[in-house]
Amino acid sequence: MKRCFQTMIICVILVCFGATNLQAGNILDNVRQSGEVRCGVVDANLPGLSILDSTGKWTGFWVDMCRAIAAASVGDPEAVRYVPVTESTRAAALRGNAIDVMSANTTWILSREAGTGIRFAEPVLYDGQGFLGRADAKDKNLKSFGPARVCVRDGTTTLKNLQELAKNEYPDLIPVPFQSAKTLMEGFFLQKCDLLTADKTILATTRMVGDVAKEHFVLLPETVSKEPLALSVRDDDPQWFSIVRWSTLVMIKAEEKGITSANVDSFANSTDPEIRLLLGFEGGLGDALGLDNAWAMRIIHAVGNYGEVFDRNLGPNTPMGMERGENQLWSKGGLMYSPPVR
Repeated sequence: MKRCFQTMIICVILVCFGATNLQAGNILDNVRQSGEVRCGVVDANLPGLSILDSTGKWTGFWVDMCRAIAAASVGDPEAVRYVPVTESTRAAALRGNAIDVMSANTTWILSREAGTGIRFAEPVLYDGQGFLGRADAKDKNLKSFGPARVCVRDGTTTLKNLQELAKNEYPDLIPVPFQSAKTLMEGFFLQKCDLLTADKTILATTRMVGDVAKEHFVLLPETVSKEPLALSVRDDDPQWFSIVRWSTLVMIKAEEKGITSANVDSFANSTDPEIRLLLGFEGGLGDALGLDNAWAMRIIHAVGNYGEVFDRNLGPNTPMGMERGENQLWSKGGLMYSPPVR
């Protein structure tokens, strides 16, 4: 009787384990059946990050991340359905299966991952919280400001950081929360606040979308937080997590190896073992992800390496005018680093 009971327990464990294995890969199957990746993006008017232009086309840094995932999983970088969400609804959209991946200015923090049903991939954009002021203001840094109203997005880590800053270092900073990016920017332009605080990428965008020339605004020198921005997925599908993770990492690896969208085909005869594995000329690493072996090649063809994505959307020669900084390769003093491809 005891042995029979033990056998039943083992059978239950095996059945459960088998069911878990059957669940793995479910998102990839659904993506292929539907012919599209449902990609969550915050708002629709963030130049350089995610914006729906006048022709109905989505562009921006986070949009290119979506296109890379679609190129890998569906075979077509344009096979993306962009689903606008807000900071307050993005987690529910992901957990509720309304989207397959979240690609936006979302900071990877413990409380957003542990026990939430959500898992973050490696950061693809290192940012920090800063402050935007008016160029004609006499105060040019936080220390010189007296009482100051600060426009901030409600329901974000940005607001929490500001509240901590006001509590511990700058008691004269008065948070003025807004519910959306649109009302946040309007509030600042209408001078309902003296300062605007957000990720520095958002501040760079803000200077571009107002009716006033961006030279009328100035970024204060302080950076008051670390904001590792990363894509996120549900935590119940390890195969899909690996696809999303490596769809971004291969762009970093390509830049490390000098591979670009323009020259990727010239590496067909490369003798570098890592390049041959990366581009699928040998090794069959695509099989381990449930993909074909040309998946990484398609990503590089479609969106380029990481440096190309950054420079095209955010770099010094764009209206955003951002330097690489921490987003430079590790070999050039930055934080961008890809694990080996073996």
